[in-house]
Amino acid sequence: MSTCPSRDVQVKSMKQTVRHAEKYLGEICSLLASYTRKTARLRDKADLLVALLFDVSSTQDPELQVGLKNLAEDLAMVQDYRQAQVERLETRVVSPLKAYGDIVKIKWTDLNKFSADLNKENKELQKLDKIRLKNPEDRHGISQAEVNAQKASNNAQRSITHLEETITDFQKHKLEDIKRIFIDFVTVEMLFHSKALEVYTHTYHNLEAVNTEKDLELFSGRIKMSDSLAGPLDSPLSSHSAPFINRLPSPPLASLKTHRLRSMLASTTGQTHGRQQYPDTASRSHNTLQHQRAMEEQLEQEEEEEEEEEYKSEIEQGQHTSRQSYAAHYAQMHRWQK
Repeated sequence: MSTCPSRDVQVKSMKQTVRHAEKYLGEICSLLASYTRKTARLRDKADLLVALLFDVSSTQDPELQVGLKNLAEDLAMVQDYRQAQVERLETRVVSPLKAYGDIVKIKWTDLNKFSADLNKENKELQKLDKIRLKNPEDRHGISQAEVNAQKASNNAQRSITHLEETITDFQKHKLEDIKRIFIDFVTVEMLFHSKALEVYTHTYHNLEAVNTEKDLELFSGRIKMSDSLAGPLDSPLSSHSAPFINRLPSPPLASLKTHRLRSMLASTTGQTHGRQQYPDTASRSHNTLQHQRAMEEQLEQEEEEEEEEEYKSEIEQGQHTSRQSYAAHYAQMHRWQK
């Protein structure tokens, strides 16, 4: 009987350990499962934003169009990382915590079995005490009661030894699992945020590089063009001249200048070769040749300016195409590695 109070303390401590595990691990599991579901919902909302950004980019001018398209591609890539985050949270964090529901049930079963063995031992000991008090001369009854009490005590002792081992093992695995689960949780979060930060940094610089002034110039040009076309359409000649003008392609401004200079040069050259030179006209012929050389130099200068403008436009176009999303760059690098 003297061991009963100590066993009661043991049982109380073991039950408290299992009860705390059942309560707090269950709450942690519920919250982390909700956290995972909300992360999945955030991924779904971001996918909708990606689709909307692609639609909006198709209605914009080149600079903003490229910026929004790159943003959409990078945001879609981040959602791929978020999908991996959701899957890892489910397998490495939520599932191990869910498993503790069944583990705790097994431990309650062990505790209930020990409690039953302990109660049986107490009953046998109480029966033995009663027999000794009522019939102290009944040797056979007392001997039988002592045997039953000893058997119950042995069962209770084996049960408490087994329970100590299993609860200790339970506590050990619980501590290790909690440590590992939260290490995995933090690792999953760090992986996602590091990848997302890498992508978003590239996206930030892409958005910084968007030249809104160019798009504004294009927009202003369209507005001014429509205003300039509105005047001739109101004039009486517009109904007759507009179809003819629309059928003819409009040459570039540089080519018009070159054509005008060449025609002037050809007419000057024709006049020079068509007339017979006389001694009294030598000065005029010299002036004509000087004028011809000046026109040739002007023609060459304008051709050089035209080539320089074309070169600059090619450079700008190359810079425009080189500004790509992190997702496109990553896919290109992956193809090269293969």
